[in-house]
Amino acid sequence: MSPNINMSPNATNTWDPSCLRLDPTGVRRLNGRPRRGRQPSPIRDKFIAGPVDVSWVCRAGRLGVKALLVGLALWHLRGLRRSNSFIVSNLMMHEWGVQPDAKARALRKLEKARLITVKRQGKRSPRVTLVVGNASYGGRRSTRGYRSRKDAAQRCGSFSRFQGGSSTESVAARQV
Repeated sequence: MSPNINMSPNATNTWDPSCLRLDPTGVRRLNGRPRRGRQPSPIRDKFIAGPVDVSWVCRAGRLGVKALLVGLALWHLRGLRRSNSFIVSNLMMHEWGVQPDAKARALRKLEKARLITVKRQGKRSPRVTLVVGNASYGGRRSTRGYRSRKDAAQRCGSFSRFQGGSSTESVAARQV
């Protein structure tokens, strides 16, 4: 206990702020110690947090380059927000190199392909919901996607890579 704890007006001792000063050996010990607590993330640039539905990305890729870029930006936002539904502003898309009119066209394409649903609110930024899974399977599927990489590759049309061949004729011959 410190001798200067009694702060009543009847106390004979006066409070001295120098008693709070650290001695030089304690300061050196604190400065030499590694920093504790939350460490900064080593990731500095943008990333897409998985799992990402491969069939969703393949279907978005068939709609055009900007639609694919906007789709990847949506998956990026999904990873940041940890939700399938979020607001997409022009400023967020500008960071991905997408202009506001291109964003609007890409969102319409993705909505028409039933990859997303969009709730427009006048002049405000739209609220986008990712539709995860293929509707032909009878409902929502897991975001993990497929049972195997081979199944995912077949859906995207890159099955030959998993067969070991490079031409479509060799794939057709193996499947027969």
